[in-house]
Amino acid sequence: MTAPEYVKLKRKQNTTMCAAILYPDGDVRECVKSHLKMLIASLGNHIWEQIPGEESPLFWLTAYTGVVLIDYENQLYSEELTGEQEKALQEMYRGGVILNNLKNIHSGNRYLGIDKEKST
Repeated sequence: MTAPEYVKLKRKQNTTMCAAILYPDGDVRECVKSHLKMLIASLGNHIWEQIPGEESPLFWLTAYTGVVLIDYENQLYSEELTGEQEKALQEMYRGGVILNNLKNIHSGNRYLGIDKEKST
């Protein structure tokens, strides 16, 4: 869904309970169970084979996919945001469904040794 659609959904629910994934193209998907489970479901179980054992699977997948992990208090991303992500986040901040607390969790693809061309 788009960011305005997500804002409308959250306002209708009248809650600060907010767990979502913001994809590089600006698409917002609400997480029903967890950020990690949603990412694994979208990529398939075979992705586990690529995640280095010493890395946090959630943080590694954040860098690998270029998503922003969203909850009410924080928005976590790796390395850089796309223009679409920046615009979507601004919509959600203005809509009051998330606090403006964006955090770069690490230097992303460079930190994890991921070839950005292969991860997109």
